[in-house]
Amino acid sequence: MAAQGNAIREWREQQGRRWFNVDFEPWSDAPFRFSLKPVFPELRAARVAFSPGFTFRDAELVAEGEDAFVVFVSQSRAIDLTLPGRELRLGYGDATLLPTDTTGRVGSRLGMERIAVVIPRPEFAARDVRTDRAIMQRLPRQSEGLQLLRSYLRSLEKTRLQNAAGARETIRRHLVDLAALAMMPNAAIGESDLTAVTVARVASALDHIGAHFQEPGLRVEAASRRLGISPRYLQRLLESTGTSFTARVNELRLQEAFRRLAEAHDDSCRVSDIALQVGFSDISHFNRLFRARFGDTPSGVRALRHRAQ
Repeated sequence: MAAQGNAIREWREQQGRRWFNVDFEPWSDAPFRFSLKPVFPELRAARVAFSPGFTFRDAELVAEGEDAFVVFVSQSRAIDLTLPGRELRLGYGDATLLPTDTTGRVGSRLGMERIAVVIPRPEFAARDVRTDRAIMQRLPRQSEGLQLLRSYLRSLEKTRLQNAAGARETIRRHLVDLAALAMMPNAAIGESDLTAVTVARVASALDHIGAHFQEPGLRVEAASRRLGISPRYLQRLLESTGTSFTARVNELRLQEAFRRLAEAHDDSCRVSDIALQVGFSDISHFNRLFRARFGDTPSGVRALRHRAQ
C-alpha cells in the first residue's frame, strides 16, 4: 500500500497536476500503473492510461485550474464520468466535452485509456461552439467530426509532424478546428474546403488504404463509400499528396511483397502465392510492376537473399 501511495504521489507531482490538473484514487491496493504518450503538448493532447481507479478534480484543483475544456475520447470499453448532477458512460471511441472549472471524476474498475485534448474556452467561443450543449453529452464514435479528429490525432502520433519547423501553429489551428467540428454533431462537413478537414481526410484515407491494401477487391469506389466521400474527392485528396489511389495501393503491396521475399526464411511459399497474399490478382501484372519498382524480378530478390546468407 505504501509503494502504491508513493507511486501516485510521484505521478501527481510529475504528470497529474502539470498535464490535466487532476488527482487519482485507486479502486484497490493493486500496483498503480500509468502511461502518458504526448501527441501535441501545446494543447496537452495525449494518450493516457491508468490502472483501475478514477481521476478527479476537487474544489481545490478547480481553483488552481484554467478556463478551458477537455475533449475526452474514450479508448476503453467502458468509462464512467460524473459531474455535479450528471453522469455518463462512454464506450470505446465515444467522446464528450468536460469543463475544467467544475468538480468531477472519471474512472473505471477495469483500468482506462483515453485521449484528451485541452482547448482554451476563448478558442471554442471564436468558433461558435455551443459548449453548453456539448458538456457531458455522448458523442458516438461514428460521428463524422469525431472520426476526422481521431484520424488527425493518429497521424500526429505516427508522423511526429509537430517537430517540423513552423508546423506547431498550423497543427494547433487544425486541432482546434477539428475539435470544434466534433463538438457540433449537426455541422455539415461533407467535402469541406476547410484546411483542417482536408488534412484529416487525407490522414483517414491513408489509414484506410494502409489497413486494407491487401484486399484484392480494394477499389477507389469501395474505399470512398467506407470513408463517406465521393470517389472523385478521394482521388483529389490523394493527388494532393503526390500520388493516386491505385499508385498508393500498388506501392504498399509491392513493399510488402519485397519484405516477404527479402526477409522470409520459409521458401515453401511461391512467388505467385506472395503476390496473391499482398493483394495482386494478376501475377504477370505483379511481376511487371515489381521489376519496374525494384529493378529486379521477385525471384531475383529471393535469390539475392540466399547468396547473402
